[in-house]
Amino acid sequence: MKFEKMFGKAKWIGCDGKTDTPYIRTVFFAPSNASGKIAICGLGYFELYINGKRISDDLFVPVTSDYVKRPIIVNGMPFDEEMGHRCYVLEYDIGDTLIAGENQLAVALGPGFFASLTESFDEEVCFGEVRLCYRILLTDKNGEETEVLSGEDAKWAQGDITKCDFFHGETVDLRLHDDDWTVCDFSNWNQVRILDDMDAEYQLQDCPGDKVIRYLIPRLIGTYAGKKVYDAGENITGWVVLKDTSTKDEKIRVLFSENLGHDGLPDPLYMQWQSFEVISDGQGRCVHPRFTWNAFRYFSVAGNAEVAHVAVIHSDIPQASSFHSPHPVLNWIHDTFVHTMLCNMHGGIPSDCPHLERRGYTGDGQLTMDAALLTLNHRAFVRKWMRDIADCQDRNSGHVQYTAPYTRCGGGPGGWGSAIVSVPYRYYKYYGDIAPLEEMYDGMCRYIEYLNAHSENGLVVRDREGEWCLGDWCCPGGMKIPEPLVNNYFMIKSIDMLEEISGVLKKTNTDLKRYREQASDAILRTYYDAETGNFAGNVQGANAFMLDIGMGDERTLKNMVDHYDKLGCYDTGIFGTEIVTRTLFEKGYANTAYKLLTSDKDVSFAGWMKRGATTLWEYWPGDEQRSLSHPMFGAVVSCFYWYLLGIQQEKSSAGYENVVISPKLIHCIPSLSGHIETAHGKITAAYKVMGDRVDWNIHIPAGVNACLEIGTIRRELQTGENVFSTACKEIN
Repeated sequence: MKFEKMFGKAKWIGCDGKTDTPYIRTVFFAPSNASGKIAICGLGYFELYINGKRISDDLFVPVTSDYVKRPIIVNGMPFDEEMGHRCYVLEYDIGDTLIAGENQLAVALGPGFFASLTESFDEEVCFGEVRLCYRILLTDKNGEETEVLSGEDAKWAQGDITKCDFFHGETVDLRLHDDDWTVCDFSNWNQVRILDDMDAEYQLQDCPGDKVIRYLIPRLIGTYAGKKVYDAGENITGWVVLKDTSTKDEKIRVLFSENLGHDGLPDPLYMQWQSFEVISDGQGRCVHPRFTWNAFRYFSVAGNAEVAHVAVIHSDIPQASSFHSPHPVLNWIHDTFVHTMLCNMHGGIPSDCPHLERRGYTGDGQLTMDAALLTLNHRAFVRKWMRDIADCQDRNSGHVQYTAPYTRCGGGPGGWGSAIVSVPYRYYKYYGDIAPLEEMYDGMCRYIEYLNAHSENGLVVRDREGEWCLGDWCCPGGMKIPEPLVNNYFMIKSIDMLEEISGVLKKTNTDLKRYREQASDAILRTYYDAETGNFAGNVQGANAFMLDIGMGDERTLKNMVDHYDKLGCYDTGIFGTEIVTRTLFEKGYANTAYKLLTSDKDVSFAGWMKRGATTLWEYWPGDEQRSLSHPMFGAVVSCFYWYLLGIQQEKSSAGYENVVISPKLIHCIPSLSGHIETAHGKITAAYKVMGDRVDWNIHIPAGVNACLEIGTIRRELQTGENVFSTACKEIN
């Protein structure tokens, strides 16, 4: 909706254009026994207090979006693509905080993505200066309504955060304000400025904000070079909460890292310039960052402060599944993926890493979407991110950016932009909700047209001149699989999804078949070896990419299987790892897939596990690392549910209305159990091999048609518990 419909005649207000962490105060009057609601937006992030009470424990709100058009320079030229712009608004009931007569409103603002200027990422990140807008609706006992609107009556002062770099950290000067800043006298504060309106769509935030999820007590490792070094026990995102034991004017400095260096201190290589600094007022207060989070396992404290605890913070999203295996590596992959995914969920964005970039890369997000839908209850979160993807499509050309919301970055025309098709498609398959398909269908078609227009002899070679084309990112030892082959794979995969979507929506796109044929023919001409049946020499999963889109023959499959049986570990990047694993399961080679998943060679999940990893890394073990918190390789977790537990949908099903329980039994796994949460309820599958029989325990919720299919067995399953046994000879 437009600004006026959301805020009426309220005004955007700000400070001096230089301060990005102000406090803003005003007073308003309420009748006795009044009820009240407030619609409020503070950009980048805000905290709201009424009469000294914090109104919500949500953190980093509003959620991040592509707020408003901004000047961006790409390769020396103005960025000329036209995108959608959106701003989220919070609405709170404040009735229980109101008093008859004068009431105090106080807001703390921080820059967030909106107003951050940083040495790492220049002004391309910044949308403008911090700002605030609100509209309070008061209703008295007779039903009479009164509005309180943001405007010139408010005042501002520099908050106690004197430096806030969203990517790097904060400096807090506790001498500037006491804890009563929300209700103390503010008559000597500065008058606010009225700021220009923003040309954006406004809507109420329907995506969960961040919260403190749990607390950890870190372990003191020792003191090195005068700094106390702590281990939080796991790689997390959140805050270190300090109790200041310094005297006035003394300084405290905390440094964060994902690893320790040889000197026992947090390793600068994995620090990503993160710090938190405090100037003491000598009052012994507890203090922590406010408008940013840190990503770390280890931290050092220089100065007089006690560590109260570590607060784990991410979007308020519960886990919606379980998976239990007798093999520790499988359990580690599953649990570590879920933890890494949550570490990368902040402000409505599924990020690539929670420190260095914090961006919603469309490649990483669409790759992990199936696994995330299966393991997390984050429907509203995904719905919001789909709006970001739609907003970041160029209204003129149909090009889709590599991040949503958009910040200049690298990616590619295949695995990144194809999120505009694959994310709504996967969301529909999981929840049965066609609304995003209807909303985004035209944009999907335009993106396929864009890829076709940027093909050379049928191969998608680039999308914008001078931009990166990553192909399959993070292959061990460097990428050898050709980028155009990867791009064409994603174009064809997207066309296949779009054909299915067209059928669901009863729409027709006659160009799709032609585009698919052209892209397939180009692959055959360029990369197929008719003598061997290989594509691109079967390098780094190339055969699996092609088998997944129906290309190749029995030799293509045999060569792929033989290669991985012999190699015994992955040689693939972020996309190929999931595609190889899933293709092996689908083509009947579950034991080979299991061999790769549980491999103990260096290039393996066990390689990370043996090195003590508690989150998934950006690169395979053995390659130089940049980040130790990237969820992308965890996309294989979807195979745990679909093929190991065997919880699958029939091909024409959506929303898990028609389910087939068909696990790929592996002789090394005598038992498995787990469940997923669907729109209909919980589906549970468990089996145990007991000598010459298999004991089953399967729960099917009401509204789901389900059967067990395995070996020669086809058994209809009833609503509720299904407990029975089958003979092993019927399965093998």
